[in-house]
Amino acid sequence: MILARISPTLVVLAAGRSTRFGRLKQLAPIGPGGEALLDYALYDAARAGFSRFVLVIRESLRPDFDAHLRAAAVAGGLDIGYAYQRLSHPGLVDATPPDRVRPWGTGHAVLAAADQLDGPFAVCNADDFYGRGAYAVLAAAMRGAASGDPATFTVGYPLEATLSESGGVSRGICEIDETGTLLRLTEGLELRRAGDRVVGRDVAGRPVNVALQAPVCTNLWGFQPTILAPLRDLFAAFLAAGPGLDREFYLSEAMNDLIAAGRTRCTVLPTRERWLGVTFPGDHAGVAQSLRSLVDSGVYPMRLWDAPPTPTHHRQR
Repeated sequence: MILARISPTLVVLAAGRSTRFGRLKQLAPIGPGGEALLDYALYDAARAGFSRFVLVIRESLRPDFDAHLRAAAVAGGLDIGYAYQRLSHPGLVDATPPDRVRPWGTGHAVLAAADQLDGPFAVCNADDFYGRGAYAVLAAAMRGAASGDPATFTVGYPLEATLSESGGVSRGICEIDETGTLLRLTEGLELRRAGDRVVGRDVAGRPVNVALQAPVCTNLWGFQPTILAPLRDLFAAFLAAGPGLDREFYLSEAMNDLIAAGRTRCTVLPTRERWLGVTFPGDHAGVAQSLRSLVDSGVYPMRLWDAPPTPTHHRQR
């Protein structure tokens, strides 16, 4: 068996509009040294051996990201590139519905970066904190995959640990077998705790009612580049069905369709890391305190890029 040895790329989804947060949360300072959650993602992934980073952003925000990431690129020595998520995208979207302003969704965001992906790659959200160990376990699984193997991976967290006291959230609810193989993935929307259960709806408006400890995907994935062609096919079908002004092409829903069709298989990787996220302004203080505790305990330096990350394994490019 020939194992994949190319160091993976991390695709960071950072084109969201932050409508519930009220400002650009992708770059909002939250760490004790003034870093955003994006900085922690880059730092942890670089330490796990990711060698290149592609940020999917809105083109108008490029100067803001350039200014914010200067320390990561210079002091941290990170190879950072950009892809732009647009409503009209040659080769993906030729005719945008009139009056549509909502982005096409996380699946489309990955496709927007496709021309920069020629090897294994991972995907994460810019405004989520996954924990150092999550990137490490994902990188290890990707390195252990056989060359040409279409297997994918996602890191699973208990749903209870990813909820917000400030409002409903979106999560990919996983149904797995005893080996950790993902059988079904449902995009849950407006998920909130209701006693000892979590309730919400799916993308079709049907009610969702699941256990607090149900494993969920928070958009930390590992892929081979072979996933891009079937993902593109599904997006074309999504557009052909007439999504209107509001429907989005969710990566989680696309993966569920590909698994059901037998076009890929996915393993849910467990982690003991604590997930942190800022969906609403009220989430900010608690996440800031958690990061302060990690710095105080020596997990991270006060200012990340004063102590650039060192990969924990030998990398070959």
